[in-house]
Amino acid sequence: MTKEIKKLFFLILLGLATVVDLKAQDPEFTQFYANPLYLNPAFVGATPGPRFCLNYRNQWPSLSASYVTYAASYDQHFDAIGGGIGAQVWRDQAGDGRLSTTYASLAYGYQLTLGSNPKDYFIIKAALQASAFQRSIDFSKLIFGDEIDARRGIRQGTTQEKLPSRGVESTAFIPDFNFGAVAFTKKYFGGFAVHHIIEPPQSFFGNPSSTLPRKLTMHAGMMIPIDNWKREPTTFISPNILFQRQAKFTQVNFGAYLIKNYFVVGMWYRQTRPNSDAVMALIGVKKDRIKIGYSYDLTVSDARAAASGSHEVSLIVELDSYNPRQVKKWKKLNCPDL
Repeated sequence: MTKEIKKLFFLILLGLATVVDLKAQDPEFTQFYANPLYLNPAFVGATPGPRFCLNYRNQWPSLSASYVTYAASYDQHFDAIGGGIGAQVWRDQAGDGRLSTTYASLAYGYQLTLGSNPKDYFIIKAALQASAFQRSIDFSKLIFGDEIDARRGIRQGTTQEKLPSRGVESTAFIPDFNFGAVAFTKKYFGGFAVHHIIEPPQSFFGNPSSTLPRKLTMHAGMMIPIDNWKREPTTFISPNILFQRQAKFTQVNFGAYLIKNYFVVGMWYRQTRPNSDAVMALIGVKKDRIKIGYSYDLTVSDARAAASGSHEVSLIVELDSYNPRQVKKWKKLNCPDL
C-alpha cells in the first residue's frame, strides 16, 4: 500500500469510526451544492483556483419570528499539499428569543487519483474540518408557561424559572470537528459526511448532557449528457439524492437539475420522517466566473397555513489559478453548482 493510499484510508477510517453512535437540528440549505463546505468538507479544493461562496436563507418569512441563516466560504486546490484548503463562517438566527449560532471552520482535504487514464479517472477525496461555535440567546424575550394567564394573557417577566440572566447570554466558543469523503468519476459522484464528531456541549446552564447531536449526511448523483453526440456536451440532466440523520430527525431530498449552457433549473422534494415537508424549485445562471441561484421551498405539510415557504439566494465566484502549474493533479468534480 502506497503512502498516499495509507494517508487517505486513515482519514476515511477516522470518519467511519464516528458513525457508530448517532443520537437541535442544524440549519439546512436547499441549494446544498452552492454551499459545498457546509454539505461535506470533502468538497474543499473542488476548483483549481479560489472559490468564494455566499449564501442567504430566509426560513418561513410569513412568521412573525425570524429564521435567517447566512454563510460565506473560501476554498482552493494546491498540488503542493496534495489537495485543498478552505474556510467557512456561518450565522443562524432563530425565533423571537434571538437564539443565534456563529460557526467558523478551517478544512483540509486530501485527494487520491486512481487509474492512469486521464479521460477515465476515479478520484477519492477525504477531509477534516476543525471548527468552533458560539451560541447566544436573549432570555428577556422568552415566554414560559407560568407567564401565561387565562384571563390577562401574557405577563412577561413574572416567570419563576431560574435563568442565568434576564438579558443576552452567550456561551464560550466551543470546539467541534467534522469529517467528509467524496468519490467521483467524470459522470458519477457520491459522498458522506459526519458533523459534530465529538458531540460538543451547547448548554447555557453548563449541563454536560446537553450536547449537539452528531449528524450523518450521504449524497449521490450523476451527470447525464443529453447532447452526447457533441464532442463537448452542453446540456445535462443530473438526478440527485440527499439523506441526513441527526438525533431523531431524518430527512431525504430527491430531485434533478437540468443544466444547459449558462442556465440551471431544478425541482426537488423533501421528506422529513414521517411527514412530507416541501417541494423546492430552483433557477440559476452561470456566466464566466459568476454563478447566481434562487430557490423557493413551497411547504406541503400541515404547517403551510402559517409557514407557506422559504427563500434562498446563492452567489459563487470562481477565479482562475494564479499559477496553473500548481494544479496539474487537479481533476474536475463534475456536479451541479447550485
